[in-house]
Amino acid sequence: MKTKQQFNQILSVNLLLTFLFSTTPLLGQEKNYKPVEVLGKTIVEVNANLGDMVEVVYLIRNNSLDDFHIAQIQTDCHCVEAIFAKLVPRNTIDSIVVVLNTNNIPPGTFTKKAYLETPDDKVIELIIQGNVKVVRPIVKPGTKPIIYKPIHIRLNNSEGPLSEVQWIKTNHDFGYVNAPEPARTKFRIENLGPKPIEFILVEPGCSCTISDFTKGEILPGEFGEVTAAFTTKGAFGYFKKFIRVDLNDGRTYQLSITGNVTPE
Repeated sequence: MKTKQQFNQILSVNLLLTFLFSTTPLLGQEKNYKPVEVLGKTIVEVNANLGDMVEVVYLIRNNSLDDFHIAQIQTDCHCVEAIFAKLVPRNTIDSIVVVLNTNNIPPGTFTKKAYLETPDDKVIELIIQGNVKVVRPIVKPGTKPIIYKPIHIRLNNSEGPLSEVQWIKTNHDFGYVNAPEPARTKFRIENLGPKPIEFILVEPGCSCTISDFTKGEILPGEFGEVTAAFTTKGAFGYFKKFIRVDLNDGRTYQLSITGNVTPE
């Protein structure tokens, strides 16, 4: 027959084993616990032309029970700036926008970083890397040089593949056009999947160019259209105009139309 002392010893051992087994999963989870984490990739690739402004949106989540205060985000270059909220409340998601000014870096491959310090005294590197090239002016005898107009490129770090798209054409030459006949053409984009895409911005380079586009989602297997028209009334000689197109997934494209206007 067990004594009271033996019973108490057995009870103590059982309680200790129960505690250890019940806390083991928690201890394992604690090793992987991140008070603040980046949702998606920390490295984003981009190809740009010299003069373009590049923005990358990084989503962050505060998993802790305390508000996350961001005093500053340092960068490795004066060409990079981070835009962020000073406070990310507990259990919420916010964003950090890292802006790269390609005017301030030499052409070629590059890697630029911003550094986010987390509450557990770790540093997350937010990296933009890729290639910058120079677009030379187009020079034709008797005309002013056509200089590349920089664009604004906005990307995000979301995980998962982007839909594959294919433009049927990205530039159109009207040849010779008699004023005041309208110079009008359509650019078509095919969504090869797997996700829907949508035009969120179609912006002509000047008031003399009129543009219209497909509204709403373009499903996989469908086509979207951007209509570009140049007002030839009052114009003469060679012209080249650009239309900027932004998709909802952050990709930016530049369409162009060219031609020669014969005056009235």
